[in-house]
Amino acid sequence: MLGRLRVIDELAGSHRGLSLSVGSKSTRLADVNVDINREVSPDIIATVFHLPLRSEIFDTILFTDVIQYLPINTEIQALLELKRCSKKTGRIILSAPNSVALFTILDPDRWLFGNRPYKLERLSEIAIGAGLQIERSAILGGTWEAIGLLAYYLTGYIVHRVFRREYPYPSKLAKLADAQYYNASKKGYTIFLVCGQLSVQF
Repeated sequence: MLGRLRVIDELAGSHRGLSLSVGSKSTRLADVNVDINREVSPDIIATVFHLPLRSEIFDTILFTDVIQYLPINTEIQALLELKRCSKKTGRIILSAPNSVALFTILDPDRWLFGNRPYKLERLSEIAIGAGLQIERSAILGGTWEAIGLLAYYLTGYIVHRVFRREYPYPSKLAKLADAQYYNASKKGYTIFLVCGQLSVQF
């Protein structure tokens, strides 16, 4: 496991208990994996806005590289639903692409699916708006992640569309990208937030 997935797995591993991943795609980083896409065989098919789950049951919730695909101004609504499913002592782990001009230009997701990057301040503002407190933040990754994703989409997307087969991520580029995820930088590729719930004092 390399790059973003390694960081997410390490952040999740630092918090014990029952875990949930929303927008998991084909990854299996949590005990319960939710996605709207039936083809990736999630444990539960659902949207983040309406999770068919009881309240306050998860210790760790992963919402990684998903928020940038949500309709504009619905982010807080999504986080409120995740917060509902999180224990009062639970943690919600978020990640999203950092708003760096070079990375945005190179990001094929931007052309194909209209995703949008965030500044750390904006993503933190959204989390706080949902009643979460930021316990930890980091911006990691770099240029090799952007180059690797571009190379993957240029080949993998075509292979998938034409031959209906998955194309493996270039392993050499993955290792180069992973090395940059050990170094924090304001110009890094991915923003990571670890959030807890705001405690109410009387």
